[in-house]
Amino acid sequence: CGKTPLIKLLQGLYAPSEGRILLDDADISQFSREEMTQWVGYVPQECFLFAGTIKENIAKAWPEATDQMILAAAKLSGADQFIIDLPAGYDTEIGEGGHRLSGGQRQRLAIARALLRNPPVLLLDEVTSNLDSESELRLRQHLLHLASDRAILVSTHSLPLLRACHRIVVMEKGRVTLHGSAEA
Repeated sequence: CGKTPLIKLLQGLYAPSEGRILLDDADISQFSREEMTQWVGYVPQECFLFAGTIKENIAKAWPEATDQMILAAAKLSGADQFIIDLPAGYDTEIGEGGHRLSGGQRQRLAIARALLRNPPVLLLDEVTSNLDSESELRLRQHLLHLASDRAILVSTHSLPLLRACHRIVVMEKGRVTLHGSAEA
């Protein structure tokens, strides 16, 4: 119904056919791709992890990142909670696609990767689609914490995530059909 194309528009990957997309009152069309990746973090519905370690997978977003930056991103995403329990910690090999991890763990690593540059905007596209209800509730708590100092746009059908939102926009066939406060 248009959620993923909307997220691509917000990343500057598509140009709007009419109107403008503003980031802090500036049209995003004036920013380079590099600038957009610094300001907007993105987590797709199907996160992809690479063969290698947890540390290497988080750093894919920014190979120059320091260990402290990687640790900070993992803490923000909640991934550090499971990483510290692994025998090799951040040096744990996760296998191609992260097959040695649960869906919730993979998702938190993808969020950590998106948070590595500490972007003020975070876009999440159906991030709970592969999570069990307990992992979904933990993710909701982390998103509430993250929203204290950044804008988060969540594309979802998940009622628990919707309950964490301040504003909701309903789209049908690519058109906004309803919007307003989540409390209404």
